[in-house]
Order: sequence, then C-alpha cells, then structure tokens
Amino acid sequence: MRNIPIPEHTLLDFLITTYQLKNNRALARHLEVTESTLSKIRYGMNKVSGDFVLNVYDKTDLSLEEIRNLVKKQNGLDASAKGAKINVRNT
Repeated sequence: MRNIPIPEHTLLDFLITTYQLKNNRALARHLEVTESTLSKIRYGMNKVSGDFVLNVYDKTDLSLEEIRNLVKKQNGLDASAKGAKINVRNT
C-alpha cells in the first residue's frame, strides 16, 4: 500500500492543531460533518462554503474574521500553486 501525501489545507490543519485532534476523522466528529466533506475540501474538490464557515464558527471559538483569513490564506496558496491572480473582495 502506497502512502499518498495529504495536501496541506490552512483552515483544516489549523483546526486540527488548535484543538489537538488526531486527524480529519476526529475533526469531522468535532465539527459534526462527514469525513467526505472534509476530504473534498482538503483535496480541492469542493470549496469552503458559507455553511461550512458558519459551522466552524458555531463549533469553535474562532471569530468569523479569523476563519475568513484562514480561507483567504488557503486560496492564496492554491492560486500561487496554479500561477493565477487572486482577487479578494471585501464585503
């Protein structure tokens, strides 16, 4: 069996470290979401949705601004990996 490296994800990795969780499975239980939801976000198949952000906000002590900054940071990493420009819109 090959070990496939798990891609970094700023928000998910931050939550795992901050709440001293072992892995995505433990994070999924903590956030009360499915493991497949986290996997799809981590592997870039789904973007972090507004519903997911609100769920993280409800289940953690992070502010919406902190969550938003972590998502922006991840989007910047994704864009730089692809060589794309980033447009951040403040609302």
